Amino acid sequence: MKKTPLLLAALLASPAFAITVKHERGTLDLNASAKRVVVLEYSFLDTLEALGVKAAGAAIGTQGGDRGAPPYLAARTKGTASIGSRAQPNLEAILAVKPDVILADAFVHTNLYPQLDRIAPTAAFQSRRGSYDDIMNQVLDIGRIVGKESAAKRIVDEQARLLQKAKAFAKRGAPGAVMAVATENSFTVHSTEAFVGSLIEKLGRKNLVKPQGTTTQYELSLEGLVALNPGTLVLFTGVDEKPIVREWAKNPLWQKISAVQRGRVYEFDRDLWTRARGPIALKMMLAQSIDSGLLQDKAPAKEFAFKP
Repeated sequence: MKKTPLLLAALLASPAFAITVKHERGTLDLNASAKRVVVLEYSFLDTLEALGVKAAGAAIGTQGGDRGAPPYLAARTKGTASIGSRAQPNLEAILAVKPDVILADAFVHTNLYPQLDRIAPTAAFQSRRGSYDDIMNQVLDIGRIVGKESAAKRIVDEQARLLQKAKAFAKRGAPGAVMAVATENSFTVHSTEAFVGSLIEKLGRKNLVKPQGTTTQYELSLEGLVALNPGTLVLFTGVDEKPIVREWAKNPLWQKISAVQRGRVYEFDRDLWTRARGPIALKMMLAQSIDSGLLQDKAPAKEFAFKP
């Protein structure tokens, strides 16, 4: 069919892109599905693995004090180039990988974004400070970026089904919970807008921690924890660390916490629960939320009981 000059001019002025994805820093426009993807956050790496896509490069190093990829992901990174750590991505290493697309964290990499975007089109998502819904939306977006939109939709639908099955175990009327990462020097609570903090509410347990303005995770003292007085306390710790709560447990104030008095203090691996945030990790987390007794408000199973 012969195109009119006006139609032809319109087509030339407004090029059509095969893929358009909105993100925190604008819109990602691609002419074709990305084949070589560099990821700067573990949730993106987890998502690609769930989609059956191997990342060309990933921030899986330990520079800047990062703990490196969670064990379940580290075992899957054969053939993926290390391009530094999440805290300190190596721009030269990223450039050498020749990515079609870079997936960055909107919070962690905000200052680095312009440099990344000059290397390759870069999408910035709220992973580190994102909620459960944010992560699920990212699965769909990443699926579109790599040409796996149908597979991504199946993953999100399956996660929704698994979540509802897990929610059936939750005890109605159970007391409120506090969920926190305990390192050697800090105790950081996760609010209702953080990933695990929003997840626990979707699973039928009340989270007592609210955001502070736009801050979804923040540090709390022992006195601050006592003031919240949760009936359930969920701790995320590193297997190779001595978290600050081991010392807190020697303080008389610790015994004033309702969760301690009730015997409802749970301990999970923070590498899985708070650093991964992808579909593969989520399946394991949902299973542990049931096996531990957390959802049922039962005394924690031995494997998940806090060890002072």
